[in-house]
Amino acid sequence: MSPFKLIVVSIAGLAVAGVATVLVVGYENLPGRRNAAAPAAAPAATPAVVPASATASAASNSPATSSTTPLDAAAIQAAYETCVQKAFPTRADAAPRAAACSRALGSHQLKPDEVALARLTRGIARVALGDKVMASEDYLEAIKHYDRLINPANPDALNLFRRAAALEAIGETDKALADYGDAIKADPDASLAFLNRGILLATRKRSYDRAIQDFDRVLVLVPDNVEALISRGDAFIHLGDFGRGMADLDRAIALSPENAYAYLVRGLAYARRDDARAAMSDYDTTLKYDPNNVYALVNRAALFSLDRKPDLALKDLDRAILLDPTFARAFYNRGYVYFMQKSYDKAIEDYGAAIALDPEMGLAYNNRGLTRAITDRDLTQALNDSDMALKLMPTNLEVRDTRAFIYLKLGEPTQALKEYNEALDIDPNRAISLYGRGLAKIRAGDPAGGKADQAAAETLYPEVAQQFSMYGLD
Repeated sequence: MSPFKLIVVSIAGLAVAGVATVLVVGYENLPGRRNAAAPAAAPAATPAVVPASATASAASNSPATSSTTPLDAAAIQAAYETCVQKAFPTRADAAPRAAACSRALGSHQLKPDEVALARLTRGIARVALGDKVMASEDYLEAIKHYDRLINPANPDALNLFRRAAALEAIGETDKALADYGDAIKADPDASLAFLNRGILLATRKRSYDRAIQDFDRVLVLVPDNVEALISRGDAFIHLGDFGRGMADLDRAIALSPENAYAYLVRGLAYARRDDARAAMSDYDTTLKYDPNNVYALVNRAALFSLDRKPDLALKDLDRAILLDPTFARAFYNRGYVYFMQKSYDKAIEDYGAAIALDPEMGLAYNNRGLTRAITDRDLTQALNDSDMALKLMPTNLEVRDTRAFIYLKLGEPTQALKEYNEALDIDPNRAISLYGRGLAKIRAGDPAGGKADQAAAETLYPEVAQQFSMYGLD
């Protein structure tokens, strides 16, 4: 019996890849060019639809950070320009950018379009600072302003783009895609609108072919657009075209050799090809140029764990959690490492933290239920966890095995048989399920049938009996 393994974060939505002996790969919300609440930063050559000020992010009013001294016109303009600048806020400049946005907004002297852009910019800065609640308020206010500014009969491409960015930030994917599309109709040379739409198609819709078409258009308009190369390379990788994907990623790194995001995405590509050494090298380089990159820390920790270096894995995961205590997958992975160290109480605590942050994480419910069952404590709660895991992942065979294991621990072999049969109906050669069904049959009064199942399981996987024995079932 094994827990689900590690979650590796990449750039395109959660995907479960296999059972206990493989990684579970999740792909959304990477840093670098974007995150869950921040649209793309402008490339060096931005078309007319996205002038320099358009590529800044959100800004809003914040009494706590606004100056109590009235600002003169020059100071208001200076605060506004510091707020919006030429690119979206990053972790490095989020605090001063948010403060500048608040000063400008607090003056109540900005024009409606300036208020909208300042709100948008401050929202992104606040996400970088970890204040997602206040950021959402900024995004919603920005959208309201753009709703008033945009003339449906003759919409302005720039304002459509900005509203799309705000809609994307609050998870309104379809509306954001529509606005990006309308911005492109208004200005067919809007490279940044193509770029953002392509990334949104890839990360939220997994529509990689359509995304690649958008990235192709960006690279016609701006041939050395590093972000488009990275995004297209990742899309090719997801379609199984490793050659073209790596060509794009290698070119991006050649053009921008200190781009941490490019190394991170290439590291993920290597990891998908099971090239752990190359992946580790790229994660190390990511952290060289961006020491606080939590995604590189979590992914490197996964490789350390698979290489049986739990102390190094825990060091990276502890740092990732310190940097971003809302990162559910970091807690999940640390729980896994604790589980493998048999630090079961710590594992249960971390799986619980992951669930609190992401109540839809079926993997964490499954692993917490398994860990509770192994310790012979809270078996009723273990079954409740397993019920939730099954609800969230109804076709996953590992969940069936965990449920059956819990029923064996509860002394209910008939229920365990039912669960093992569900798994074996899908995969008749699943050694864990065969051996477990053998135990269930023996306990239900069918020793001959049980021993036959166990013998078949040991033929497929000689160590299967040891695994059950290790967790208290013989």
